Amino acid sequence: MKKTSTYIAGVILTIFLIFSCVFAALAGVVRFRMLHTEAVLPLVAEQQLAEKVHASLKADFRAAESTTGISASVYADAITPEQLEPMIRDGIKNGFSYLRGETAKLEITHDFQDLNGKIEQFFEIYAKEHHVEKDDAYSEAVRNAKANAEERILSACDVFRFGMLSETGVLNTAKRFIPWAGYAVAAAFAAVLVFIVLLFFANHREPETGLYWTGTGALIASVLLLIPACWLQQTRWFDRFAVKADHTFAAVTGYLYHGTHAVIVTAIGGIAAAVCCYLLFGLLHGLRRRKERIRQAKH
Repeated sequence: MKKTSTYIAGVILTIFLIFSCVFAALAGVVRFRMLHTEAVLPLVAEQQLAEKVHASLKADFRAAESTTGISASVYADAITPEQLEPMIRDGIKNGFSYLRGETAKLEITHDFQDLNGKIEQFFEIYAKEHHVEKDDAYSEAVRNAKANAEERILSACDVFRFGMLSETGVLNTAKRFIPWAGYAVAAAFAAVLVFIVLLFFANHREPETGLYWTGTGALIASVLLLIPACWLQQTRWFDRFAVKADHTFAAVTGYLYHGTHAVIVTAIGGIAAAVCCYLLFGLLHGLRRRKERIRQAKH
């Protein structure tokens, strides 16, 4: 008959195992999904970010016509979705590399030679038609027009607003802690392993019982993760975020739902592991009981 002390030890250790599993799962999702650039890049196509950035820039340059005097058609060839997609991808790669401490600064580089040529051509035609002298003021206006256009395009392609977050100090604060994510994952999984070993040690007289407690811990932890994650996914909870720019809203909410989906997948994997533990426990416990009955029958 199982001792009461052994049962209490199993319950206490399982509670610690549950919390360790939850922490390990969340830390793993953050480290290997949320901070993994290759896992984030598919959002560019899935959320049609290039098309959304194109629509935003098109409207932006059209609205600026009255103040700059430059026709929106001048920028048309430079802000096609095909032109913008590589910049968006580069911005995401650079932003997450910066967060992980792999690069020293935030920057998106792009060759705007064709755009600058069209801006220069526009100013030359304008100067010729309106008899404008090409003096220092003219050169300064051309330089400002080029710089303004580049800044608008690069800013729009920064779909996660890494630049703005860096200016407010949020990104730098996060950058100090994010490199520790790998250590957090290692510590969490080490804790899970320790509590599993302790469960088997506490039930050394019936080793297969360790599988039962391990399965119970994994099952409860998975349910604790699965229920809120499914609720967030089904209710589209992140859609309530107030983000003005359509492309930023799509990028941020898509990113958060990707993370939520990863938690759901992890939880389902945990449930599957728990079922395997229960099946192994049932099989091994049945074999042990059978051997005991055979041994008692011989005596």
